[in-house]
Amino acid sequence: MCINLHKEDKEVKTVDRKVRKNIVLSESIEKGLKEMAEYYKKPQSVLIEELLREKLKEYKKKKKKEALKRILKNAEYFAGVTENKTFQELKGEMGSEY
Repeated sequence: MCINLHKEDKEVKTVDRKVRKNIVLSESIEKGLKEMAEYYKKPQSVLIEELLREKLKEYKKKKKKEALKRILKNAEYFAGVTENKTFQELKGEMGSEY
């Protein structure tokens, strides 16, 4: 379920459109999935979605961390090139009219 906030700060709930996926699982995973579904009293598809959502969250966090590392690495390089001057100082040296 997604929650969208509009300018009026009214909460509007929208449901993600469901798609059908056929997947192949090993017998041991299929058995474990059935056991979990019974234990948690949830459909197997809900359990799969919850598990994937958790893994997707981890993946996105990892990708953001990698991007930050690249930004910081580039920042160190450009700090050396610009001699740690501010953007405004560099524009002034270049005679920028902006």
